[in-house]
Amino acid sequence: MSESSSTDFPSIALSHFELFVADVAAMESFYSDYLGFTVTDRGKGENGMVFMSRNPGEHHQLVLNPATFGRPVNSPVDHISFRVGSLAGLRRFHESLSSSSAEPRTVSHGTTWSIYFRDPEQNRLELFTDTPWHVDQPCRFEVDLGLDDAALIEFTRLKIRNLPGFREVEAWRSEHVAALQKPADDQAGAV
Repeated sequence: MSESSSTDFPSIALSHFELFVADVAAMESFYSDYLGFTVTDRGKGENGMVFMSRNPGEHHQLVLNPATFGRPVNSPVDHISFRVGSLAGLRRFHESLSSSSAEPRTVSHGTTWSIYFRDPEQNRLELFTDTPWHVDQPCRFEVDLGLDDAALIEFTRLKIRNLPGFREVEAWRSEHVAALQKPADDQAGAV
């Protein structure tokens, strides 16, 4: 048992979860038609990942992943994700996880800096904090959280500045809020 108390760690908030799905179109239709989710991003091809949200503060609350590789045998869940309020907080968790058997991996999605790891029963988790930008998803590359803030920010900006959808996160958020406010018929399209 750990000697750390919960007060030793920064606050976290549940952000999103990713599901493995067999029929991405049917699942997208269900979540948009019956639960009011809006598609916020889409991977390439007819079997690309679909990112969905109903929250103006979250790029995605749900990811539909039709991939068959890497799928756990008895679980439809790829990972559960928690938002951390700052880079300092994310680094605190990385420090803690690095002393465990969790084998944390640090990546950026262009929109976030993230740590992926598995708990003792092999459930995959993500802790992340936002970058100042948005890029179309999916996007993923390794980062070094050992860099100071300025170096990490510059490294990330240089990696994503020419990617599709690159813009300041506030510009993206304004578009996202407007899309969430459209009537459901406009979002769902022909049914």
